[in-house]
Amino acid sequence: MEVTATDDSERDDRIGPKARVIANSFRRIADESTHELGITGVQSFLLGYLYCQREHPPCQRDIEVRFNIKHPTVTGLLERMEERGFVRFEQDGADRRRKRILLTEKGAQAAESTRQKLDALDTRLVQGFTPGELATLNALLDRVLANIEPSAGKGRRQEGE
Repeated sequence: MEVTATDDSERDDRIGPKARVIANSFRRIADESTHELGITGVQSFLLGYLYCQREHPPCQRDIEVRFNIKHPTVTGLLERMEERGFVRFEQDGADRRRKRILLTEKGAQAAESTRQKLDALDTRLVQGFTPGELATLNALLDRVLANIEPSAGKGRRQEGE
């Protein structure tokens, strides 16, 4: 079968493929920029979140909801980060079944170090956008997230992130 410009596989207005390319590219560049610290891009995002939540350390479930990541994936990420000395666990005083995730000094330093690199990457992504275009883009992306999964938009956009 010959592929023509009208075939669904060639449509350039589909959001999914674009989002996938953006996510893969962002992850690859983030991994490259954080490699020297011995962490992945995903781990650096998690460190950044924990850094912003220092006053009220989250539990694993909070991370699962915030990043829309399955329980086994978060468990593996946290275990590797604990083995490398970036995080530690502390029992929640209000609910002894839960453990709070805290940054170690090493984790806080890594979070601060990667923040500038990831901020620069974010700036690169929106280079040439006006403030109004950025506001519109963020509003539209928030709507896409809400459409994907109702819980995906909850807990997003914490102050300082």
